[in-house]
Amino acid sequence: MKLLRSTFIAFCLTPGALAFTATANSLSKRNVAVPAKLMTQLQMIGIKSPMGDSIPDEDLILKEKLFRQVLLEKNTVMDYLDFITEESIKATYGIASIAEEEAGAESFAEVLAEKAAKAESSGGDIGLFGGGDADGSSSTSMEDIKETRYQPKLRSDLGSTVLVSGTANASLLKVLNNNLFGQDNINNFQFSKIKALVEDVALAKKTAISREARYSGLLDKLSIEPSTGVLPTAAELEGASSWIAQISSNDASTLLPQVAELAKNSNDLKHVIVLVTGVSSNSVDGWDALEAASGENFQCTLVAVGELVAGGKEGGLYHVGKLADASDANPASAGGMPSNEVYQLLGHALALESTANQALTAYSYSQAAIEAVASPYAEGEFTARDEDGNEIADDMKEVKMYGRLLQGLREIGFTRTAELDVLVEKGLEGFKEFMANPPKREDSFTVSRAKRDEEDAKIMAMLDAEIAKDEAKKKAEEEAIKKEEIEVIAQQWAIKEYSLRSIGGDVDPSVTEIDFIKSVWDQALVEAENTYDYINSAEYKKKQQKKEKDSKGSENKLFWNGMDPLLRKKREKMVEKVKKQYMDLLSEEELEAIILSE
Repeated sequence: MKLLRSTFIAFCLTPGALAFTATANSLSKRNVAVPAKLMTQLQMIGIKSPMGDSIPDEDLILKEKLFRQVLLEKNTVMDYLDFITEESIKATYGIASIAEEEAGAESFAEVLAEKAAKAESSGGDIGLFGGGDADGSSSTSMEDIKETRYQPKLRSDLGSTVLVSGTANASLLKVLNNNLFGQDNINNFQFSKIKALVEDVALAKKTAISREARYSGLLDKLSIEPSTGVLPTAAELEGASSWIAQISSNDASTLLPQVAELAKNSNDLKHVIVLVTGVSSNSVDGWDALEAASGENFQCTLVAVGELVAGGKEGGLYHVGKLADASDANPASAGGMPSNEVYQLLGHALALESTANQALTAYSYSQAAIEAVASPYAEGEFTARDEDGNEIADDMKEVKMYGRLLQGLREIGFTRTAELDVLVEKGLEGFKEFMANPPKREDSFTVSRAKRDEEDAKIMAMLDAEIAKDEAKKKAEEEAIKKEEIEVIAQQWAIKEYSLRSIGGDVDPSVTEIDFIKSVWDQALVEAENTYDYINSAEYKKKQQKKEKDSKGSENKLFWNGMDPLLRKKREKMVEKVKKQYMDLLSEEELEAIILSE
């Protein structure tokens, strides 16, 4: 399996790509200006920029550094996904571990080579829609391809009948039908009957029955019936081996124990998935009763979400994790999740062994979290600091890591079932452990990764060379501008000195201004450079800021702190003169108004 990181660069070049779109974010407190939008500079990799060949300013150079750092962080995710894919394949197909390979067992690379040789020897081209030739001579199948993908551990004994109560959402029914055109089927979904119990049968049929439902065969399996209550009766549960229920958090404390009793007393039921909506904390009352009743009798899963939002973009950034780990005040949470995403999540959760007897939570990322994902981890060169230079902790680091992981899963092409398995089974902790202790790997995946790293290194070298070249050119221009400004200051200093010395009789009348400037030019340059350094120093800037601050509102004042000494002296004389003339006729306020009008 070859996983190309170059596709990541192509992804980043796509206008509006989520991974590199950010508005003003939390990095605004840093000691550097942060761009409003991250986008790659095409000229950095040999493509002419529509902006021309002008030298990038500091903001553009910063954009490139941010892009490069995010790319490096993403590469670590790709290595991690390579590793867990390899390990899942070995576990599924019994391929030797690294230690067993060293002892002479058939290696993972050798197994893949055999499969490739077998496919090649079959002789046929791959036909339309991935099938063989019309004569059936090719034995290449999707199953051969799937053996090189991540292999999640699936539940057993899901049975042939699944009961859905509290909803008949079309997205959930599509997943359970397991016949989505253009998508991988879920191997352990073999339902021949899908029974939905709802309050409004007519409305449920209107939303669930569509042209796609007819063509996919859903209508041959689906039975929508009126419910007798919020939960099905024992008779309605009869024959169902899997049950997906939806309830409100307001009723969870009373309904979840009832779900436990129904499941425990059922002879057929083996798997229960409960969706609880309107959850705003990291616990759901009644879950402990359901969890205690499970075990040998049945497996249960709780999915707690906030508000179900209609619509929403499919495949957006969302979080799935353990409910107990969630915090009540979570800045990364948008407070809800698109309903279609939630119902798909329910279907995929039923398929996976990793979700069994787990209380999960799911939420869409907030706008602040999406913006944070677009920036590097705030560490090293990109550490955020306050006005006093103290380091500011990156509160969004885990959000960024989770976002990188989710983006990597989708870039590689993990199925939604495999994606959920990685997020639940491994989670962020698995990625952290990989980063802290990278495993030793010496097989075909290592070779593939090394080749990708070599390609990435070439791209990074090109970026570094271009950045260094632009920085050198910019520095040369800055030096030229500085030299020109110093010469102007030197010229002004020399002219002023000529005037002062001429008035003082220190310059011979026969010496012209030009001759004088030439004679003191070296000294003028020294004085000018000192002046230049001073007016560009922090001390001078601070003094100017104080002067500007003191002068605010000065248009209505006679005197203020930091005013020009000559102006102060002039006004003092005017005040004295006006007082002598009008002291007996005008008040202090009127005198002040007269002077300010001058």
